[in-house]
Amino acid sequence: MKRIVRLLAAAATCLLMTACVSAPKRQAFNAEVSGNPKTLQVLPLRHSQIDLFIVNNPGYNFGLIGLAIAEGNRKPKAEWLRSQVRQREFDHLAVFRSALEQAMAERGYTLQFSEPMAEAESAKTRREAWGTRKQYVTAAASADAQLDINFGFIGYAAAGSSDSAPYRPSVVLTARLVSADGKRVLFEDQIVYNSVFPLVQNAVTLNPDERFRYPDFDDLKAAGPVVVEGLDIAFRAVATELARQL
Repeated sequence: MKRIVRLLAAAATCLLMTACVSAPKRQAFNAEVSGNPKTLQVLPLRHSQIDLFIVNNPGYNFGLIGLAIAEGNRKPKAEWLRSQVRQREFDHLAVFRSALEQAMAERGYTLQFSEPMAEAESAKTRREAWGTRKQYVTAAASADAQLDINFGFIGYAAAGSSDSAPYRPSVVLTARLVSADGKRVLFEDQIVYNSVFPLVQNAVTLNPDERFRYPDFDDLKAAGPVVVEGLDIAFRAVATELARQL
């Protein structure tokens, strides 16, 4: 039973990354119309972990049996990647937070983060398909607006299973800025580092650093801890771009 539940969860991830799930609406930020907020309360992020994914994996087209085979091949590779992250003591949230705080400070913003920055994996916050909240409460009295951020995918992803579809560092981020009372959307967009997910369209796309390009998993594995450097660059790039949008 647990195996079936895990497979269904994997199927849901595949659907989100490759199929017809409505993408977030895009709304550019207008400081004057939005009341020129400068102190932003960053809401607790949904739990996320580094992963590895092949978007057009043929196994996903053959029901639960194909999914089981594909997942059996993918999971140990993803665990190897996470082992590299642990060995390097790489904290993607800390890297992202540091880069975002610096970039936002340069634009005159002050960020207020929750502690811890992300929810537990078991949290039951009601969220939309891309992870932003379905509803908001009033922000802390010291905040001018609320920034809702979610990571849809983080890790290494490939567009397919051939050498022409290499693994690259990949981040899918959705962000929404809402008023302090939670009633008005002031900004909303997606930022994608390494655009290989067919569903993620019309997002702000960032080209990955070509130094971290691996034709197959053996090449990725041979690179060893260097792959973590590629992730570090990806998270910093996404944070900097989010600040630029605001």
